[in-house]
Parts: sequence; C-alpha cells; structure tokens
Amino acid sequence: MLNTLGNILKEGWGGMLLQGAVMTLVVSALGMLLGMLIGIVGATVRQNGPRWLGVLVRVYTTIVRSIPELLIIYLLFFGTIHIATDIASMFAWQNVADHWFPLMVGVLAIGLIAGSYSVEVFRGALQAIPAGQIEAAQAIGMSASARLRRVILPQMFWYALPGANNVWQTALKDTALISLVGLVEVMRAAVLGAASTRQPLALYIMAGILYFFIGVGSQALFVAAERHFGRGMKVPT
Repeated sequence: MLNTLGNILKEGWGGMLLQGAVMTLVVSALGMLLGMLIGIVGATVRQNGPRWLGVLVRVYTTIVRSIPELLIIYLLFFGTIHIATDIASMFAWQNVADHWFPLMVGVLAIGLIAGSYSVEVFRGALQAIPAGQIEAAQAIGMSASARLRRVILPQMFWYALPGANNVWQTALKDTALISLVGLVEVMRAAVLGAASTRQPLALYIMAGILYFFIGVGSQALFVAAERHFGRGMKVPT
C-alpha cells in the first residue's frame, strides 16, 4: 500500500487531488453564496412579499427539490453549451469557454440547488425572531433600515446557521456531480488518476479523505460561528 501511495504521489496525482480540493471549495463557496442570496430574497418574499411572487418562489423550490441534482446539472450544461460556444467563437474566447464554462455551470447549479433549500432555512429563521423585539424597535422610533440592520439580520443569520450548515455539507458533496461535465474537482481528479495509475481504490480513498477533512473543517467553522454570533442570544421556547 505504501508503495502504491508513493507511486501515485511521484506521478503528481497527489498535487492534482489538492488542486481538485481547491476547485471543490471554490465551486461550493460561490454556489453557497448564490444560494444564500436566493434564500434570503425568497424567504423575504414568502414572508412579506406579494402573494403571486410567493407562489413563484414555492414553484421554484418545489421543482428544484423534486428533480435529481445530476439532472439539473445536465439541463443547465446541455441547455446552454451551444449558446456559450457560439458566443465564444464570435469573440475568439474558445479557450476561455473551455476552461470557465464548466465552472460557471457548476456554480449556477450548486447555487440553484442550495437556494431551493435555503429559502426554507431563512424563512424559518425569520419566523424565529420574536415579534416583540420588532414591535419594540418600532415603538422607539427605529427606522425600517435600522430595524433590518440591528434587529432582524443579526438574529436571522444566527438562527439560520444550523440549517445553512446542512445546506453547505450537501453543496460540498454535490460538487462531485459537476465532474461529469468536465470540471476537474476532487472526484474528477480521482477518476483521471485511477485511469492513469490503474489504482482506483487508492485514489478513491484519497479523495474520500479529502472530502472528510473539508467537511469536518467546515463543520468546525460553523460551530464556532454559532458560538460567536450567538453570545447573549436565547433560543425561543
């Protein structure tokens, strides 16, 4: 086993896996940011927006959560690749398109998937904020923007952290599916390495270890964030 590991590292696949881990984190982070933006806007619309917009948000969350993640990725990739190729050819951006298009599809797919779950996460967080605090802020003459900045948003993010942690962990694992459209992240690097070295078990174990450490590390960050931002706050009973 040590000889096998040494050969894999000597051929450069250890570095390739680490580069894939960086790509996994980039796609996950950008997709999660997009998903959180969708979640916050969608939750606000569900909570306080016009009814017809709330219906559209519910339709979006129902559709995305009902369709397998891999199918969403395929629909986005094959639904836009011809347009992207035509635009790239028009401006002589073929190399840019080959390298960046799978990344953009990955971020968009992860963002849409994460957003469909984040809507409910942030809606629950908004509902958890005691109404009396908002009423008290109104009673002392606090403006709407000040209430949002000083009362609503800090508590909303804190209440949303546990659910956002679950969404993040799912987003991390969903990046493995992006490898099927050509993005070289951890799983794609492991597949390429397995084909080159003919040592699939060792490469997949190494990929699993990387996913494990990324997941555990991010879990620790979420726990630390909950403790930091939750100082002086109480969960309503």
